[in-house]
Amino acid sequence: MKIVMTLLVVALVSASSLSRLPADVSGTWDLEMTWASDAKSTGVCTFTQEGERLTGTCGGTDRFPITGHVQNNRLSWEFDVKQEGNQGRMRFEGELDQQGTTINGSCSIIGRRDGTFTLKKKS
Repeated sequence: MKIVMTLLVVALVSASSLSRLPADVSGTWDLEMTWASDAKSTGVCTFTQEGERLTGTCGGTDRFPITGHVQNNRLSWEFDVKQEGNQGRMRFEGELDQQGTTINGSCSIIGRRDGTFTLKKKS
């Protein structure tokens, strides 16, 4: 009986530890951003995930290196943008759906404009 109880406790602890692992968002995602002025922008993000650490690239024609993190099904990342002589930093915060195919959240060009975004998994 003591062995059975020990195994049960180990199984419960293991299961609760697994449920706290970050969702895997590695892969390529189609990005659509909607800004406060109802203007839309599109691009592609490619994520590489190691544990909670998120790296990769985001952008349209130009691709910019990102840094970020994933905690459970929530993720955030940032990158510096330089286009047409303009420079800025973009920030994204979102949540992965239960199917693991869509991320929705907020985005901003820090200090300039705010919007929302949707990412749809390609691969």
